[in-house]
Amino acid sequence: MSGVQPVRSILIVGGGTAGWMSATYLATQLKASGRRVTLVESKTIPTIGVGEATVPPLVGYFRVLGISEEEFMRQSHATYKLGIKFFGWHRGDDAFWHPFGPVGGSIDGTQLFHHWLHRLRTEPDEGAYTSYSVQALLGDLEKAPRGLAASSPVHERGQYAYHLDAGAFAEFLKREAIRRGTHHIEDDVTDVKVDERGFIQRVNTREHGALSADLYIDCSGFSAILAEKALGDRYIDWTDVLFCDRALAAPQPLGDAIAPYTKSTAMSAGWMWQIPLTQRTGNGYVFSSRFIDEGAAAREMAARLGVDAERLAPRLLRMKVGRRDKFWRANCIAVGLASGFVEPLESTGIFVIQRGLALLLSYFPDSGFEPHLARRYNERMAATYEEIRDFIVLHYVLSSRADSAFWREYRALKLPDSLQNLLELYDATGLVEPPEFAMFPEPSWYSILAGHGRLPRAAPSGIGLSDPEKVRHIMAYVKRENEKLANTLPSHLAYIKALNNPPAPAR
Repeated sequence: MSGVQPVRSILIVGGGTAGWMSATYLATQLKASGRRVTLVESKTIPTIGVGEATVPPLVGYFRVLGISEEEFMRQSHATYKLGIKFFGWHRGDDAFWHPFGPVGGSIDGTQLFHHWLHRLRTEPDEGAYTSYSVQALLGDLEKAPRGLAASSPVHERGQYAYHLDAGAFAEFLKREAIRRGTHHIEDDVTDVKVDERGFIQRVNTREHGALSADLYIDCSGFSAILAEKALGDRYIDWTDVLFCDRALAAPQPLGDAIAPYTKSTAMSAGWMWQIPLTQRTGNGYVFSSRFIDEGAAAREMAARLGVDAERLAPRLLRMKVGRRDKFWRANCIAVGLASGFVEPLESTGIFVIQRGLALLLSYFPDSGFEPHLARRYNERMAATYEEIRDFIVLHYVLSSRADSAFWREYRALKLPDSLQNLLELYDATGLVEPPEFAMFPEPSWYSILAGHGRLPRAAPSGIGLSDPEKVRHIMAYVKRENEKLANTLPSHLAYIKALNNPPAPAR
């Protein structure tokens, strides 16, 4: 097409985790092509800085960009996360795991889940499906996923994640992004000029005047000042299936141990997180304002933590649950909270930032902004959000709890068609088929389904083709190898102490 030129300049509006992750990624990946990355962030609008949990793809983000894991962890007060342990979600006195990693892998091309289910029906003392997960074992033993001076298979394969201080993490990325060539401007955006085609022409700021670029990245949070306020993109509300729209956050002093997993405890109108960092434990109650008010939620949270409600003094966070209609509209792409939000039950907030950035690189435009690129980007981002939505809804609708109006309403919920179809296939055959480019692999779905006691009526017919003695041997071998690895690894507390207090260099 005549007159089409490369996109040479990118303006990111907004800082925080989304802005600085975008700047670090783009400044690194586009450096060789000479593209210019600028980030403008307000000096007056604060970012949401609470303890935050992540999922394994963040490991790959650091490795692709050549960022030191050890330095990131020290600067972000980070600890390791091997999965999530759920308390009280099913009946009130239960606990089950969603561990990271393959949960035993497969036997003869069939997920270990099906072999486990076959054994469970003949050997009632078989134990939990996740008893075959090395991450669940390490979590229960409070072990680190690597040695003090060496790696491990879990570490080498990146089958773990982190807990981090979101504010400190953003500051760490800010330093990295600037070091890698990002131009940083501190200023408030006053208005946005859109041309007759519906493209952003410039962003006007209070002190630096007009800022223009070929491509704009909206990282301005829920306000979405480019995508929504300037370009008019609508927001699709999901509170009909995701009831929780508020969170109370309250840090506490660190205890005697640092668990290498996130604790999620069911509450009367939602759930409570507990995230251990190196300097404190982050606590939060994610709840629905339709079923409980802020004061009652604070009292329930304080009682669960065993502290006085007045001393807890939690901070209220309002959540806008749903997603953009078009994540990429004209010459603007919404990233982070500007693109959507699903409650943090499975710690996917940072992941959707990564997915958006990776897709941008896959479908990177030129000045013609080919509509097919934007359409495919939007389709894949929509599928990502909808998969996460379905996975979160699954946690609630499988619960047997009926001790509050919140849980009773979830038991009667009309499911999204995509989740309904997945459950019907699973119930009839034991098969789970995540969508293309899924965030959550089959073992993740099986962990939640089995953890809630939702077992299928039948297993795939291929199960009967495997030699029972071979299967028994392999399953026993998996547990032995997991235990053998666990015995070689230090406690999570010992590793974190060593990481943050390295020995002085020899003189």
